[in-house]
Amino acid sequence: MMELLRKYINDIGQDLVLDDFNLKEAQMRLPARKHFWVARLMEAKIKRNSLIRDKKTIKKELVKKVVVDSPVRISQSAAESAAEKHESINSLNINIAEQDAIIEYLEKVEKILGNMHWEIKNIIEINKMEQL
Repeated sequence: MMELLRKYINDIGQDLVLDDFNLKEAQMRLPARKHFWVARLMEAKIKRNSLIRDKKTIKKELVKKVVVDSPVRISQSAAESAAEKHESINSLNINIAEQDAIIEYLEKVEKILGNMHWEIKNIIEINKMEQL
């Protein structure tokens, strides 16, 4: 998943390049790029929710297995604690944390793109002043 974050960082870096030559093109593409990145954000949130559902399901199954396999009667909280230490749960926790990082990054990208029109406007104003 971290490769995905690196790809997003590179892609957004290209989207944020502004100069005198591509100013109009960047302004015209801005709504489509906003849509693209909001869609990536929604996909990341859906993926995170899916991982959380998977974790709950697997944890529930593991708790049942721990209770059944235990030679002595153990409490529900002890069984949940044991299930939480299972490698599949640890793997899901890592994936959820990585997905959270991607979501945080994409939320910041959304804010940057939301203010991009002001950046473009400021560049246009600077260009007008330079031509005077």
